[in-house]
Amino acid sequence: PDFPRNLAPGTRATMAALMLRNLARSLPRAGSAAGVWGPGWAGQMKATVPVRSMSIDGAESDEDSAEISFYALRRPASITLKEMYHFGNSVNQSKRTLLLAAQFLHEELPVRLARRAQELKKLPFGLSEQASIKGVRKLYERSFFRIRRFPKPQTAEVEERFTAMLEDIKNEHNSVAANIARGLQELAESRSDIQRRGGKLFHEGMPFDFGQFLDRFYFARIGVRLLIEQHIMLHHPQEGFVGIIQKECYPAKVCQHAIEDATRICEQICGHAPEVVVEGAVNINITFIPEHLYYICFELLKNSMRAVAERHRENPADMETVHVVIADGTEDVAIKISDKGGGISRAGMERLWTYTFTTAGKTADKLEQIQHGGGGGAPIMAGFAHGLPLSRIHARAFGGDLHVMSMQGYGTDIFIHISKMGDAEVSVP
Repeated sequence: PDFPRNLAPGTRATMAALMLRNLARSLPRAGSAAGVWGPGWAGQMKATVPVRSMSIDGAESDEDSAEISFYALRRPASITLKEMYHFGNSVNQSKRTLLLAAQFLHEELPVRLARRAQELKKLPFGLSEQASIKGVRKLYERSFFRIRRFPKPQTAEVEERFTAMLEDIKNEHNSVAANIARGLQELAESRSDIQRRGGKLFHEGMPFDFGQFLDRFYFARIGVRLLIEQHIMLHHPQEGFVGIIQKECYPAKVCQHAIEDATRICEQICGHAPEVVVEGAVNINITFIPEHLYYICFELLKNSMRAVAERHRENPADMETVHVVIADGTEDVAIKISDKGGGISRAGMERLWTYTFTTAGKTADKLEQIQHGGGGGAPIMAGFAHGLPLSRIHARAFGGDLHVMSMQGYGTDIFIHISKMGDAEVSVP
């Protein structure tokens, strides 16, 4: 086979053996009527190429690693939200589309999972060997092999079992962001020779842009979860939805839900919460995924409300209102969240997107709370250092963006741009 030139000779040999093994398995068995290769040929090939063990704890052999490397070399398919929407609409007309979708995911998801596992394995400065990071890599490898070892869905019954497995995989990956942050903390505690400046790690003068890696990693993670969630929800149709895509998503209503939840948490943590007013184009609707818009608004509103509440901790009656303004543009819908919570310093603005910057205490303390049940059940409002950069990733994943403008001593304005699905071909990351 024509493997890439930069592969080591040993890796090429292992991949070749893997491909020969798969070929041998696809050939007629010895003694069958179709045994055109002669008696015993397939059996001899099977004896020559070792069969991988059936454990699902991640890559445990050279052959396992070669299989992941082989899939990581493939490029993921390009899919758009518009295509997912129109394909999902056809589910009501033919159940066969669910089977086709499952067959597509059976081929597509291993490629995406393998690429993430390989990236985690190649992290420099010992980061890939930190317990939490290694755990995330093993999780991706295990998910890869679970799908690879599951038979290709050919019947409705097998497709339903495949979908149940995907839901289990999705739930297993819920803690990935917290474990990545914990891995950074582990590195800081165990390696004093590695410095962190902004979003970069430095070892003996050599830099590694960890923030850029996380942008890429989380961007791809959203794509995997979106494909899985869409397929799962096609089995549970809701009125007004195609899978997880809502035909008429009202940004004002999504913001209102986020306000209610953020207000409840702010009151529990700070003892009081500022009023939030939604104004502007409150009656517009777009075809979008409300879950993703909710995540963005909820994370940003938590920040704004906490800033105002803490600034007026001694005199809650003086808290200014947080304003949410919605505007309907020709290309996108813009949402501005404006607070008078004191703003962010210029030095803080430079570190705003680094996954290590927070104005709410030490990340290590928050991770400790998560690990031990959130401190007796109390919610964690901020301090995880991932909320703002992840919100921007969610916005950019579907053709939008997020910008922050702040005046220290006054307040902060955050602008969210949400692309209208009908106006552009936005590829699923």
